[in-house]
Amino acid sequence: MPHNGFRLDIEIDFENCFIGHQRLELDLNPGAFRRELARARTFGFMKDVERLWASGMALGASLENTVAIGDDRIINREGLRYENEFVRHKALDAVGDLALVGAPILGAYRSIRGGHRLNSLVLEALLADPDAWTMVDAPRHHEVRHAELSPQLAAANFAAE
Repeated sequence: MPHNGFRLDIEIDFENCFIGHQRLELDLNPGAFRRELARARTFGFMKDVERLWASGMALGASLENTVAIGDDRIINREGLRYENEFVRHKALDAVGDLALVGAPILGAYRSIRGGHRLNSLVLEALLADPDAWTMVDAPRHHEVRHAELSPQLAAANFAAE
């Protein structure tokens, strides 16, 4: 949909008591990406782990980068990073999938129970219809933030290895 910026409206609905129905609406900019999406981990069900590994999938998954869902609990000792971490990760997935178009999107993206394949099919359909989109020249906006560092911290971060 047309929108003055990049807006995500992502909705998921899993028949699992830990996930259930979640929705996230977010106007995306670099600050919102850092605060709201960047730390959201992928998730998976412990009952699927052996099957996934046997088929060569999820080989890099660990409790550091994945929320593991057991039959009766979240397996990760620290729990969730956000109450709605599952839908935040689906939004993060959508950002990555939509970036494959090769240019920033100026518009609103609504997804209901989507995933990588559906996001890809949406892009394919959009690009196949030249009347559905246009390239525009947009002014670049850079969010500038300043941080004060102590000399010791700056030296530690920028010291030669």
